[in-house]
Amino acid sequence: MKKFVAAAILFCAVMISSTASAARGVVAFYNQSSNKIIIATQMGYTCGEVMNFPIRLDRGDVVAGDLESYGTHEIYNLTDDENFSMWIDNFWLSEEQAIDWLERGY
Repeated sequence: MKKFVAAAILFCAVMISSTASAARGVVAFYNQSSNKIIIATQMGYTCGEVMNFPIRLDRGDVVAGDLESYGTHEIYNLTDDENFSMWIDNFWLSEEQAIDWLERGY
């Protein structure tokens, strides 16, 4: 029974730590008039649109959150200590693909 409890505790700890971790990235491009944003991550570029308007969001800001899945996510701007919502349209793109996404709008 003790082994089962220990295994269950270990499993829960691993699950909590894996969901609590967030991808980090650096804002490579942001245009407030179009809401378009490109974030450079370790896995490539994440492209999308800012859904609400943060007070400050600049190129070079370090951000964290779920940057590697489609849909709307809360992203945390570590540089300016604020959150913003982002629709992620694509991720794990090369630099060329991110520029193409920006030019085509998708």
